[in-house]
Amino acid sequence: MNTFFNLMATEPARAFYGLKHIEMANEHLAIETLLLSDSLFRSNDIKQRKKYVNLVESIKEQGANVLIFSSMHPSGEQLSLLSGIAAILKFPLHELEDEDMSDSDDADENNESNKK
Repeated sequence: MNTFFNLMATEPARAFYGLKHIEMANEHLAIETLLLSDSLFRSNDIKQRKKYVNLVESIKEQGANVLIFSSMHPSGEQLSLLSGIAAILKFPLHELEDEDMSDSDDADENNESNKK
């Protein structure tokens, strides 16, 4: 988590959070490390859980690291404040950095109102 927060301060184009930004970074094969809260896998919504499982599998297939944080640990709590999902990128994606990736369905479903 420290690396992620350091990148947010120094190289924000390499530190993304929120489902839409992570999905776009994944499409660009840019993810070096995925940071994920375990609470996303405990959702009552099976469709939502499946979405995160598929995303993790896709990212692992590309050789990226996947770190799952306990929502009971302070680092997991910090991650939950950032929508529960974040990524450290291999290279900057300036074109996506300032895009508003929120869409009302996902924002409501995933509590992702704070997009980068």
